[in-house]
Amino acid sequence: MTAKLPPHDALAEKAVLGGVLIDTAAISDVAEILQPRHFYFEENRLVYTAILGLFDKSKAIDVVTVAAQLKEDGTLKKVGGTDYLTSLIDAVPTSAYVRHYAEIVKNMYIKRTLISVASELVEKSFEETGEVQELLNFAESEIFSLSQAFLHRDFMALRELLAESFERLERFMKSGAQTRGLATGFTALDRKLSGLQDSNLIILAARPGVGKTAFALNVAMNAALQSKAPVGFFSLEMSKEELVDRLLVGQADIDAWKLKTGKLDDEDYSRLTQAMGELSEAPIYIDDTPGASILEMRTKARKMKIEHDLKLIVVDYLQLAVPGKRFDSRVQEVGYVSQNLKNIARELQIPIIALSQLSRAIEHRGEKRPQLADLRESGCVAGETLITLADTGERVPIEDLVGRSGFHVWSMTPDLKIIKMPVSRVFRSGRKKLYTIHFRSGRSIRATANHKFRTYLEWKRLDQLKKGDRLAMPRHIQQPLDDNSDYPDAKLALLAHMIGDGCYVKSQPIHYTSETAHHISVVKQAASLLFNTDGRVVPQESWYHVYLPFPYRLTHHKRHPMIQWFSELGLTFARSHEKKVPESLFTCSERQIGLFLKHLWSTDGCIHIGEKLIRIYYATGSEILALQVQALLLRVGVQSHIRKVRQIKRNREMRPQYHIDVQGTYFQIMFLQKVGGFGSKKQVAEDALKILGRKKQNPNIDTIEVEAWKTLVEPEKEKAGIGWRAVCKRIHLPYCGTSLYKYSISRRRMLQLAEALDSELLRKYAQSDIYWEEIKSIEESTIEDVFDLTVPGTHNFIGSDVTVHNSIEQDSDVVLFLYGQNENEELLDTSKRLMKVLIAKHRNGPTGEIDMVFRGDRMRFYDVESSLEV
Repeated sequence: MTAKLPPHDALAEKAVLGGVLIDTAAISDVAEILQPRHFYFEENRLVYTAILGLFDKSKAIDVVTVAAQLKEDGTLKKVGGTDYLTSLIDAVPTSAYVRHYAEIVKNMYIKRTLISVASELVEKSFEETGEVQELLNFAESEIFSLSQAFLHRDFMALRELLAESFERLERFMKSGAQTRGLATGFTALDRKLSGLQDSNLIILAARPGVGKTAFALNVAMNAALQSKAPVGFFSLEMSKEELVDRLLVGQADIDAWKLKTGKLDDEDYSRLTQAMGELSEAPIYIDDTPGASILEMRTKARKMKIEHDLKLIVVDYLQLAVPGKRFDSRVQEVGYVSQNLKNIARELQIPIIALSQLSRAIEHRGEKRPQLADLRESGCVAGETLITLADTGERVPIEDLVGRSGFHVWSMTPDLKIIKMPVSRVFRSGRKKLYTIHFRSGRSIRATANHKFRTYLEWKRLDQLKKGDRLAMPRHIQQPLDDNSDYPDAKLALLAHMIGDGCYVKSQPIHYTSETAHHISVVKQAASLLFNTDGRVVPQESWYHVYLPFPYRLTHHKRHPMIQWFSELGLTFARSHEKKVPESLFTCSERQIGLFLKHLWSTDGCIHIGEKLIRIYYATGSEILALQVQALLLRVGVQSHIRKVRQIKRNREMRPQYHIDVQGTYFQIMFLQKVGGFGSKKQVAEDALKILGRKKQNPNIDTIEVEAWKTLVEPEKEKAGIGWRAVCKRIHLPYCGTSLYKYSISRRRMLQLAEALDSELLRKYAQSDIYWEEIKSIEESTIEDVFDLTVPGTHNFIGSDVTVHNSIEQDSDVVLFLYGQNENEELLDTSKRLMKVLIAKHRNGPTGEIDMVFRGDRMRFYDVESSLEV
């Protein structure tokens, strides 16, 4: 039997690429439909990838530019050279039908994917292990993902949208209704919200035992009885019997305890009978499937929409819904569920009320009034936390980014790679207590107790961390930037030397000091070239000074051009302990940063070849400069440690020095290759590089903590079904029993173990973009304004060079908080209790606070006015 080829259309693929090569503008039509993976033939995938790369850079697209891009990617020969590109143009006479060809290519991809999913489903179905529910969830998830990818929406003309809006308004006016949305039955709340609006996700949040389920049931009952609106109620916590009892108690207005114990008098029984009759007409549909997945809910909601014209869904409650796929953290799970509930609301054009638990942070605050931050399960960071913008290289304090979105940051993927990801929102999260994590490297970050950081195994809250734990940091922030034209090489060299050994203190002449005549010459020539200043060299014992005077007659309207330049860079007059580099330096290319560091190192830096050890460090009296140099080194792939060195002079303690040490063979080699030496240090750097090239790398610097032997390696060994002796033999290591567990694991050793055990998990750690940094201490800090940002997808970002979790942005349109003055009181009592409904977020309307009355014995909420009759 001849094997069938997967569905594909070679001519359509060539026609798409040929059409774009003929007409650059055609890519705009194609790019929104096709992705590289949609092509069946590898050569076509590679060509299309190159085309998208040019399109992203706003460059022309033709045979010449695409060939150059493919050559740069190293794939020109793989696709067949320029001859193949020319043949693509010959394959299509015009670009007029390029969109149609693109749709054919995508349709073929959809068919291939369906075949792949179906094959995997068949294979999983034959397996004897595994739950049927998991299999159904997998099937539905894959098909739904495929159907979503297949959907395509075009722009709609404003006049069409206006016509639809006017029709909706006209229907509302004719109906005579008081609200445009579905009425909740609570007058004050309906006034504020104008009812529950279609396509809206409404979060109703409270601490346990406050009555949020009772409130949601009241809304559902009011909507079903008063507005005759079909309601779907997904109860993930309570059984349908419990819910029915609560509905009966509320509608009959009888004591809940009497119903529970069966001690009903004649009047109660009469009310109960009447309530049963009324509720039997209410179109409320209850599903109490425990652990229902979001995909199950979507399927059932679609079915109810078709069969009963569903108008409202209630989910009780958000944290109990099963996402149907694995995530790194609970925060991501809840965010995924929230996002999908919003999608269901939009698809079915109905409001969805999702109940949610509040975080326990509210219990530890003096103010019990809930805040939006209490909805999130992750914490916040201090305002000074530096966020590196992946598009420009700038480092911006997170507090200065509030309100912005659409820019990119660096983020860690589940497979421990650092990639560029978009930010959807940056926001202030109130005032909270902060804690400072100090790292061995000299870095630090301040965050709230519940903010999460990535250990080698999982995300952990700050208050679960301890001294000695290791957290994820990027090994290298690879900023793919072109040279910054504001920093020609001469300016970089002059800036580095002036920051290192220059004097630009107020009321003193600008000058530079060095023991090296060559350095003096470099500074003198650069200042002359850039600022037309004629430097005056003054020798002094073993030192030289070059004074850099005004290049013109001094007047009140003129500034020294170098001071003007410093001012434009954001630098001011500074003593040695106040010096810093301009933040704009971080927008430079890797080459420029390497050049700057080379010249800076030639001032107060050290590259020393000892008998046993090679030392590379830079010394400065400025702590901020030390931290900036450390961050710049990270841009060229070099990890470093800052040591604080005490200075004693004539029995007096002076200002400390900060040494930025580059340790470990790997990082020292990286430094010498990317930075190197200048002047007298040039030859030393070259000699040191030769020595290190012959030296065995020190595994003690870049390692994963020792516990990984038991938590990562041992389970993979068990999976492979071999013993430790066999493992040691495969990695060419003498068997040494349990002493193997005594040492942390280097990346080289982890890769050996990965190959020996054929383990993708261990390979992920061995080849990660992560450096595991040790915590030195954790200290209490102050109460301040705190901030967070949201990175959809990966849900983490690099802040102050540390990988930190983000808060999940609420997908809700409305957030309601339910709380009382005395929440410790027993709810099931006969007294009327004053409660508050706080509208904390209202995307299209006012926020505010509404007083309500709750009667625990009736399981029912009342408007304040109507409660007077109760």
